[in-house]
Amino acid sequence: MNEQQLLQVFAALLFLSGFGAIATTKNLVKMIMGFQVMIWGANLALFAGGLVNGQVTFFSTSLVVISISIGASVEALALSLVILAYRRYGTLNPWEIRRLAH
Repeated sequence: MNEQQLLQVFAALLFLSGFGAIATTKNLVKMIMGFQVMIWGANLALFAGGLVNGQVTFFSTSLVVISISIGASVEALALSLVILAYRRYGTLNPWEIRRLAH
């Protein structure tokens, strides 16, 4: 197994663990953390896909940097929405928030 395949396997594991965190938790903050882990897995896959003869291409590196900046802004927005939801409903459980909203 070469370096690129190993990075792809770790990227898939990161992505699946993030998806599992989103699917199994009942806390909005933990869901956001799981989303970030999924983004890290996608970034690692982009980075590993850009490996050519052990060297990283400029295109894959630039995509990863753009993805990191977009991911950070999405996470900040999501956390601010979670804070607003907690102030309004007093809970971080999305099912409870849905029940209280109706």
